[in-house]
Amino acid sequence: MNELRKHIDDVLTTAFKREFWLGLNEELSASYLAANETAIGPGLRLGNSEIIRLRPQIRHYTLNAALKRAAEYSGYVVSDKNTNPKGESYVVVESNLVRISRIGTSHDSFNIKKAKHRTLLAELNHEYEGYTPDFFDLNEKNESTGSLGVFIVNVNPPLFSDQSRMLDLRIVVPFTNLKGLHYSRSVSEILELYNIERDNVVLDKAIPVLRKRLKEQEG
Repeated sequence: MNELRKHIDDVLTTAFKREFWLGLNEELSASYLAANETAIGPGLRLGNSEIIRLRPQIRHYTLNAALKRAAEYSGYVVSDKNTNPKGESYVVVESNLVRISRIGTSHDSFNIKKAKHRTLLAELNHEYEGYTPDFFDLNEKNESTGSLGVFIVNVNPPLFSDQSRMLDLRIVVPFTNLKGLHYSRSVSEILELYNIERDNVVLDKAIPVLRKRLKEQEG
C-alpha cells in the first residue's frame, strides 16, 4: 500500500506543478468564505432554513469557478461538463493523463457513493463501458486506454460550527465502485511532497501500469 501511495505521489507531482495546488488551496478557501458571506449577507435577507438549502448550491458553483481559475492560471486544460438530463455541472482539469474534478462531502460521512459521482469518475477515468452516451455533454471522447481519475474533496463543517472555512481539502483516488479509497491526502500534504526529491515518471507509461495495479487492489 505504501508503494502504491508513493507511485500516486510521483504521478501527481509530475503531472502538476506545486503552484497549482497552492493556488487551488488559496482560491477554494477564499471562495468558500465568499459563498457563506453571500448566503448569510443582508442582500438576500434569507432565514436560517433557506440559508441551509441555498448555501450548498452557492458553494458548488463558486468552488468550481475557483478550481477553474487555479487551473487556468497554471496553464492546464480545463473543460466544463454538464450532465443530461439532471443538469449537474462539473469542472474537469487535465494534465498528462491525470484528470481531476471537485466534489464536496460532509464532515461525518466521506460519502462519494452517489450515482452522479460514479458517472463523474467514469468520465475522469475515460472508462466508457456501460457509459450512458448522453449523460455527459461531451464535444469529443478520448479513445485512449484511460487516465487516472482524481477527486478534489472539500470537507464541509457541521451546521453548528463556522461555515466560512472548510474542515479540509483532500486529494483522493477512489475505487472505481466508490466503496473505498486507494489514496487520500490533505492538500497541505501534497504541497510538502515537493520539498523532497521525487521520481520524475514518464506518465504515458506510468498511468497504465498504475491503473492495472489499482484494479488488482480492488479485486
